[in-house]
Amino acid sequence: MGFAAVAAANTALLLWSVAIAMTAGAVAAWSRLAWARVEVSARFIPARAFLGEPVTLRVRIANGKRLPLPLVRLSIWLPPGLHPGPGSSARMRAFQRRLSVPGRSEAVFDLPIRLRRRGEFWVERIQVELTDPFDLSPLRRELPAEAVLLVMPEPRIGIPMSVRRRLPFGAPAQASRIFEARERFAGVRPYEPGDPLNRIHWKLTGHSGGLQTKLFEPTRTAEVLLVLDLAAGEPFWDSIFPEIAEDTIGWASFLARQAIGSGWRVGMIANTHLTKGRGPLRVPSSSAPGHEATLFAALSRMPGDPTSDLAPVLREVTRGLGRGTTAVVVSPRPGRGLLHEMAVLRRRGAEVLHLSPVEAVLG
Repeated sequence: MGFAAVAAANTALLLWSVAIAMTAGAVAAWSRLAWARVEVSARFIPARAFLGEPVTLRVRIANGKRLPLPLVRLSIWLPPGLHPGPGSSARMRAFQRRLSVPGRSEAVFDLPIRLRRRGEFWVERIQVELTDPFDLSPLRRELPAEAVLLVMPEPRIGIPMSVRRRLPFGAPAQASRIFEARERFAGVRPYEPGDPLNRIHWKLTGHSGGLQTKLFEPTRTAEVLLVLDLAAGEPFWDSIFPEIAEDTIGWASFLARQAIGSGWRVGMIANTHLTKGRGPLRVPSSSAPGHEATLFAALSRMPGDPTSDLAPVLREVTRGLGRGTTAVVVSPRPGRGLLHEMAVLRRRGAEVLHLSPVEAVLG
């Protein structure tokens, strides 16, 4: 068109051709420079929260070059289970924002989130569109969403005061007792009548020719094992009620918080699994750093459907329990097998406490 304008000596056509060429050059330059030194990040604050606590999604857009970003369209899709919080105009589990970012500056804004259920959540998708002032060349990208939120369960049914008084957590009588740290081996001594068989050091016994009993370092930190029954009776396949299972998990979360706050080492078993084929869910008790996060992550991720009766799981796991261990069985309606295993634990010297969310509601 420019050559035709020159040949025809048409000034208007020549100016129009030059304008088109300059616009095309500007758009090409914008396409190359728009995303240079632009960073977009998102994270949940806090990264772990209990149901009912306020959570915000903090989004940061940083422009590290001199060229400003005249118009930025930002779209964030939330996963099922998370919804925009009160005061937000977002719909369909998505936020949409329009803003401009000057050169060498950043924009940070907080989006309120409402938690609907427990679990582990990732931002489903983040889409950012950069465009010029005339919206001639929008550049759209979908960025990887690395923001992770762990929503831990809270009891939907309040735990009655009569049930809380039965809990041994923080009782003065327990604080004055001396227990054994099972993960800290201290040596051996000759066997004495009354020593449990699970304390015998069999390898050293074979070398020495006499029974040897293992010793552990003393500690004032007691051990509690949370035993979760996600079924409402036996057999488990005939007693599956998801709402009752959620109440059981919520009570276990409350008990774990109480026990950890009182200085107890907390373990957990449940008649369900996180991965099929790997047996029932089990979190051994420990005082190592990060154990609390592991415990609450298991409570958040565990499915609400039982995969077996709790009685055989309890029989297998509790063979090595010591006398200083307290087993708190959270079961809506224990069957005959579970009641028998609880009686066996009591005869071994372990303290067994049974709590039922269903009985708390009916009572």
